[in-house]
Amino acid sequence: MDGIIVINKPAGYTSHDCIAIMRGITGIRKMGHTGTLDPNATGVLPVCIGKATKLIEYMDTAAKTYVAGIRFGKVTKTQDIWGEDDESFFSETECKAVPSSAEEIEISLRSFEGEILQTPPSYSAVFVNGRRAYDIARSGEKPQIEPRIVTIYSVELLDYDPSVAEGHLKVRCGRGTYVRTICHDLGIKLGCGACLSSLTRTEACGFSLDEALDLEEARKMEASEVLKRMLPVGRAIGDMQRLQLDEAQAKKYLNGMTLKHSPEAYLQKKPVAVFFGEELIGISEFEGNSLKPVKVFS
Repeated sequence: MDGIIVINKPAGYTSHDCIAIMRGITGIRKMGHTGTLDPNATGVLPVCIGKATKLIEYMDTAAKTYVAGIRFGKVTKTQDIWGEDDESFFSETECKAVPSSAEEIEISLRSFEGEILQTPPSYSAVFVNGRRAYDIARSGEKPQIEPRIVTIYSVELLDYDPSVAEGHLKVRCGRGTYVRTICHDLGIKLGCGACLSSLTRTEACGFSLDEALDLEEARKMEASEVLKRMLPVGRAIGDMQRLQLDEAQAKKYLNGMTLKHSPEAYLQKKPVAVFFGEELIGISEFEGNSLKPVKVFS
């Protein structure tokens, strides 16, 4: 049994919890997820089954889309509404009033698009000198986290209610981007502070929320009903380069042989999804004119 079931993760569950529940429903052990969601976040969580688990490392490189709630005038140590208030921001900063209009926010948002430097939050899973940042923060120390380049393809303000200083952002971003840090940094730029108040992932790895199975609904279904929602392994490759082999080439490829193939249309040392007919049979890379297998699905 091989494929992907897209789950709509509810709040209150870790991504690992969702895998445990899906294993219990289906009886399948070989299963994993891509694109971890925080427990308070909801939305698209692709669950890979069987040989689709071999594609997880490639799937998570695709852009993701989120709808994020944002509350202005509130700053927390975790950069989201569930964390402890960070009063130091207001004592050390000459604070401004929360935005009175959507236009004020939209002007500041423009600087968050493209390749930007972002410093992950102290309460995050990044490693600092061999330790998780959140472990350092919980011990009372301040982790020294280096800023890194992230890609934000687009960020827009969907709505804003100045009477409660809350709104929603739609963010399309690359791997490693912290949406709560976008909210936090936007609050700093506006001078009033801000934090994430909700987070829903609407697209990930080429899968969207409208094709996702609600986890609570899945728990009420028979295994056979759930497995009917499984999508083919080929959906996992997104916009990866593709190569079609004929029968003779496919037989050699599946036996682990390196094939000679014209590389002009392919990027060197970038993943190539190898197909025989409609079936994904492996992932390879070109080195010169040699197609070298990386993962082969027998």
